[in-house]
Amino acid sequence: MQLTSVAAEGSRNDISLVGTVRSFTEAAITAERGGRVTSVAATIGSTVQAGQVLVSLENAAERAAVLQAEGSYEAALAAAAQSAIGTDEAATNLRATRNQAVTTVRTAYTTVDNVIKNNVDQFFSNPSNPVNPELTINGQGYSSSLVQQRIQLQSILRDWQDRTAALSPTSDFAAETNYAKSQIDTAIRLVDTFIELFSEQDRFTKYSEAQIAGFASTFGSLRSNLIAQQAQLDAVVSSLEAARDAVRRAELTAAGGTTSAADAQVKQALGSLRAAQANLAKTILRTPITGTVNELPVRVGDFIGAQTKVAEVANNNALEIVTYAGDNELFALQVGDTVTIEDEFTGTITTISPAVDSQTGKTEVRIASDNPAIKNGDTVRITTSASTEDVALTDVRVPLSAIKFEREDGYMFRVVNERLEKFPVSLGSVFGSTVAVTDGLGVTDEFVIDARGLREGDEVEIVE
Repeated sequence: MQLTSVAAEGSRNDISLVGTVRSFTEAAITAERGGRVTSVAATIGSTVQAGQVLVSLENAAERAAVLQAEGSYEAALAAAAQSAIGTDEAATNLRATRNQAVTTVRTAYTTVDNVIKNNVDQFFSNPSNPVNPELTINGQGYSSSLVQQRIQLQSILRDWQDRTAALSPTSDFAAETNYAKSQIDTAIRLVDTFIELFSEQDRFTKYSEAQIAGFASTFGSLRSNLIAQQAQLDAVVSSLEAARDAVRRAELTAAGGTTSAADAQVKQALGSLRAAQANLAKTILRTPITGTVNELPVRVGDFIGAQTKVAEVANNNALEIVTYAGDNELFALQVGDTVTIEDEFTGTITTISPAVDSQTGKTEVRIASDNPAIKNGDTVRITTSASTEDVALTDVRVPLSAIKFEREDGYMFRVVNERLEKFPVSLGSVFGSTVAVTDGLGVTDEFVIDARGLREGDEVEIVE
């Protein structure tokens, strides 16, 4: 019987885990459908490249289906090529309408520019003054409004000129026509203000009544021309929409463009071809990775069912150990820590999963080791020691083997007069192969190291 104490034992914070050696990259190749094996193009231990064929199943029917689907696809392409004439004509008309739209929008700018510079500006002494153009006609209370409108149009005409110069058949004509109509509205408001001014001129103006009447008539015509220009812009929008509708109708007809009916037939034929090719691919089993063939359980002539494993390929030169740690061990493990494997060589923790595995209820930990002693598929024991930061310095920790557990807490044994005597203890957290004793045991109190199979009152002999 061996006795010890917390002081004599020191901290026992060893963690022991069991892990499985596996390749960093490995793949199990399974058959998606059943069939008879017609060829096996690899052997166990051979090195294969990604995409290389390993096993082929009987596929004469699948190859015939692919050939038939290729013929249907080529026929659909030929039919689609013959149906492009109507769509081309509609597209040509749309291009012509877009060119006409460019001309109409530019004409709108020219019309407004002529109205301002050839008619309105005759009533300003310095119309191009960007700050204060002077009105030469009796303002009758309209002076401020007319000056502000003329200043606004000075900026509008400059920006509009740049915008029309940049027009092309591919421009957004919905936006361009709306912009042009808005600027025409501004010009119409200016013309309307002058028409009101003309109607209120008295006999003391420097213009005669006949001249004023002529001005009013001219500006009335200008207003009509501006409104007509807005109508032409609306007509352009309608013509563009009609031309686009014509293109869509041509594309939707059976003998129309390469979209819609003809295009749908091509897509249907292509879909049938892809489906036939996919069915053929299910009979040709390839490796998705480069590596060594570790398993190849099939032979030529075998009949296999769906989901049958036909090969396993792995990179045996790049191995890792996968283990699972519970909460009591996990907090002492960190990426980069060194661990001991089989008490012989070391490894390094490379990955700790951020979530608990739903099947094991523990957290996955991956360990890298380049020691040639481990092989793919081995089961190994991993041990490590927790740092002092992981275990409270005030913990009194003893081996789990020293505790007789009860429903709550437990008890330990000590030797009194060469007989076992039990004493109760309060227990804390379990860590690795140790448990914390929170009450009932002093640091120097001696206790039995291994209480398994012992009972109170047993006579024992102490072994140093």
